[in-house]
Amino acid sequence: MNLKIQLKIGNWPLKIILACAGMVFNFQFSIFNSSAHAQADRHLMRDGNRQYKQQRYDQAELNYRRALETDSLDRRGHYNLGNALYRQENYADALRHYDQTLQRTDLTDAQRATTLHNRGNASLQAGRKDPQQAQQHFQQAIQSYQDALKLNPKNDDTRYNLALARRLLQQSQQQQQQNQQQQQDKQDKQDQQQNQQQQQGDNKQEQKEQQQNQQQQQNQDQQQGQEKETQKQPRPNQQKKQDAERMLEAVKNNERQTLKDQTKKLQVASGKHSDKDW
Repeated sequence: MNLKIQLKIGNWPLKIILACAGMVFNFQFSIFNSSAHAQADRHLMRDGNRQYKQQRYDQAELNYRRALETDSLDRRGHYNLGNALYRQENYADALRHYDQTLQRTDLTDAQRATTLHNRGNASLQAGRKDPQQAQQHFQQAIQSYQDALKLNPKNDDTRYNLALARRLLQQSQQQQQQNQQQQQDKQDKQDQQQNQQQQQGDNKQEQKEQQQNQQQQQNQDQQQGQEKETQKQPRPNQQKKQDAERMLEAVKNNERQTLKDQTKKLQVASGKHSDKDW
């Protein structure tokens, strides 16, 4: 006996096949099932099934775990526990118990197909819950649905969920590409702004260096002009020497003029004749 439940993801309902716990697998218990352990296991399973139907999934989980403590290889226990965990949105643990169920080699094709279907649902929901790993989970869901359809090609619910998983994978890939493009555009913009700031900084530094070079050149030109002016002017010692030479020359000139004047006077005096009789 199977329960078909529909959950909606956006406008897409997710069709989930959840077997009533313990009802999917029809077992014929051997004589050993009459043991105390087997009776306790069946009692815990029945309690878990009742609580599951009442949507008390946490209590159902407890009973299924206790049943597995009695028989850790019980395929019903792992499958039903996976369903209870799924309904509590604990998809990672649900996947683990579905995988343990699938490890059994004595499953019928119908049982394996149903387990694969529910495993696909858990992977799909895990992808919706974890956007970082969404594509990986969606790909796992697609693989589970495909494997389920190989065993039960007429299951329209599985085929429907397979199409949904493919669409969600495509949307996730497109969103990833869009995010990467936005990130690249943002990085390009930051790089462009950084380059512009760097260029502006380089231009300012270049202008500063040019101004410094011009100032240095002006200082050098000014210093050279001052040195030329200084060279044109006589140095103090040289000025003193030139002054002394001019003074000596002036003295010499005065002496020559005095000597000349005296010579003229002597010439005049010698030119006079005195007739006085001594």
